Amino acid sequence: MVAVKISWEEELSVEKSTIVPARERASREKAVVSSALWAAAGDALGWMTELARGEAGVAHRTGSNTVSVPVRWQRIVGGQAGPRVNLPAGTYSDDTQLRLAVSRAIRGDGEFDVEAFAKIEVTVWPSYALGAGLGTKAAASNLARRGVNWFSNFFDSGGQKYVAGGGNGAAMRIQPHVWAAAAGSMNGMIANVLRDSLVTHGHPHGFCGAVFHAMCVAHALENRSVPEPSDWLHFIEGLSLVPKLIADDPQLAAFWQSAWETNAGLTIESAIRATQSEASGDVVRVRDILDGDPVKSYRAVLERIGCLEPHFRGSGLKTALAAAALAWLYRDRPIGEALALSANELESDTDTIATMAGAVLGCVHVSEPEWAIQDRDYITQEAMRLAAIADGRPQDSFAYPDLGRWTPPNRQTASVGLNGRGYALAGLGTLDPISPEYAAGDAIWQWFMLPFGQTILAKRRAVVKDNLSGSQLPGERQAPIPFRKAVSSSKESQATLFDPGRKDAREPQRSSEALGHPPRSGLDYWTDVVINRDFDDLTIGRVFNRLLEETGSADTAVAFAAIIAKAKLARERRRRG
Repeated sequence: MVAVKISWEEELSVEKSTIVPARERASREKAVVSSALWAAAGDALGWMTELARGEAGVAHRTGSNTVSVPVRWQRIVGGQAGPRVNLPAGTYSDDTQLRLAVSRAIRGDGEFDVEAFAKIEVTVWPSYALGAGLGTKAAASNLARRGVNWFSNFFDSGGQKYVAGGGNGAAMRIQPHVWAAAAGSMNGMIANVLRDSLVTHGHPHGFCGAVFHAMCVAHALENRSVPEPSDWLHFIEGLSLVPKLIADDPQLAAFWQSAWETNAGLTIESAIRATQSEASGDVVRVRDILDGDPVKSYRAVLERIGCLEPHFRGSGLKTALAAAALAWLYRDRPIGEALALSANELESDTDTIATMAGAVLGCVHVSEPEWAIQDRDYITQEAMRLAAIADGRPQDSFAYPDLGRWTPPNRQTASVGLNGRGYALAGLGTLDPISPEYAAGDAIWQWFMLPFGQTILAKRRAVVKDNLSGSQLPGERQAPIPFRKAVSSSKESQATLFDPGRKDAREPQRSSEALGHPPRSGLDYWTDVVINRDFDDLTIGRVFNRLLEETGSADTAVAFAAIIAKAKLARERRRRG
């Protein structure tokens, strides 16, 4: 079959049947599971060598100068003053931790709960983070403040700045949006990747790198082939739609875009054009060296696009391109060899390139790795749930605490408390100890098992006194719920869902009758309600009072008023135009 290129906008609006034959459904599910497991495997292998001081540093950690499979090893955690911890073979780092957090935040009806991801998952994550980047940690710390929402996380502290956040901490975690995307829903998938990325990363290298990588994984999953250099240029061309998708999102359009352009000192359109030019130039620089020896070619790719230089080592865009090149070089070779090559290029971002290449190659060479992988069963379970969502089969959802009563932890050790039966992790559930304690100063690190099957190395105080109330802990998983009527592959329904300026735009189908669970809450939800009810006076008043009752926060009320004002003015300008 000959593949025919169509324009990017046509590609996003192609209508496809959502009825998937059983054989195709089983094949896609296996590909998603394979992608998830190889992504975790690449993370586990590459993390053993990340930031190691040469081969001697690798040997000090693992007992060998190079790595080819995950092994038991040791590493200091929590900074130079932290303890040296024994890590089982296959232990993964922040790449997979945040990928699983994204997975949990995708509800059983396919909706990405970006508020829960930002205010619960991301703020709790530092208490168990392994190998975390400074930018993502700064983003998490700022999100713990009252009045800071997923679309207003413009942090600037400790040398870290939101609009300069171009690292790969977003691109490495966005694969679940691809795995859960139904055929013909490219528009919605990219929109979710953007929302996810912009929670923590405000530089185009960060969020455009995430979109580029999502396109690579989507191509591999749907075509069962590794995207080639001409596809990369096609994906870069598609970045032109990022400003439109931002404009179509009520919160991003009403608050984020103007704030971003003020902080960055340029328009989002000009920033995207510059990013496209840079990325296209990188593709041109490497495409003539992709036919030789894969080991030499991969090293040359890293050199030519700057992935061995400290300034670009962790760039989201360049890391995504390096992963695409590695996957292309090993398209007909064992996946493990590709991941080992990445892990042993010590001057590069060893674990993130490996995890992203593993996600792409796993879609094509559908086989589960034989290596030891931490939480293999849980990773598989989540991958199967997301594949079922893509097929239109409603799944259960993680029952996060009510955001109206949720209090984000204000420091790393504050997430672990007592719940009457032992330890618990705020937002995620009870903790079952499964290892000895590792002490350093007045802090303790210990391996725990969460109720849903994930294991974490959590940090807590040596003496835990605080009790976690019920409002800080999750409930029982919510039963499968029907899909929202607004989620559709048709052009008309997509236009209605993403264009708040349309006179016939409806309130998102989020009521208890539509979803089978209690109404949603929080600033994101209530601003959606007001915007989609055409700024009705009575609705604005009721929602304003409801937000005050839910949050008790004047900052949230001010943020709500600012968002609604900007959204209404933007709509009036569109109507006059």
